[in-house]
Amino acid sequence: MKRQKARVARDLIKSHPLTSELSAELFAQKGIGAFRFSAALIEWSQIELEGLQKIWVQAYKNTWHIPWSSANSLHTTPTAEGGHECPLPSGVLTQALLQHVDQCMRHEDVVKKFRLAQLARTLTLWHCNSFTDLIDNMELWDWNVANKDFWSRLAKSRTTHDADAHSALKRCAHGLECTQHSVHSKS
Repeated sequence: MKRQKARVARDLIKSHPLTSELSAELFAQKGIGAFRFSAALIEWSQIELEGLQKIWVQAYKNTWHIPWSSANSLHTTPTAEGGHECPLPSGVLTQALLQHVDQCMRHEDVVKKFRLAQLARTLTLWHCNSFTDLIDNMELWDWNVANKDFWSRLAKSRTTHDADAHSALKRCAHGLECTQHSVHSKS
């Protein structure tokens, strides 16, 4: 479904009269927005993420009126290194996961308790003592193996090239360990 929406958005800007910046913004709203909406809640396989990345890169090639057969590296290379750096599904997924965990952990309520209980089960499943250990552990596993639940997906998503998401994930890990420590000390 999300892949179909991305294709429709990609094809919408194929022969557009808009400037490259406006057509990129249009695709971001229509194609990427559909993915971002439920990205944190769906278990995306590596093949699905790669398929979406292919569609997204094609869409950004459309915005700049570049043939699809041209190299993808121009659109996946960071702007600081001379590329166009279009958003990639892995980076958007990481941002969505971080936003979701931030929303879930914001208040002392049943949602936070549920997520912390789920984190405890995930840590037990992967034989880890902390979320930081889980992040380190996920580097050893393939995405499709690590994609078992929300917390392992979040830990594995740190492999993205987005430095902001990487530092946000480390802050998340620190915050979770502080939360876990306060929960255990109250028991």
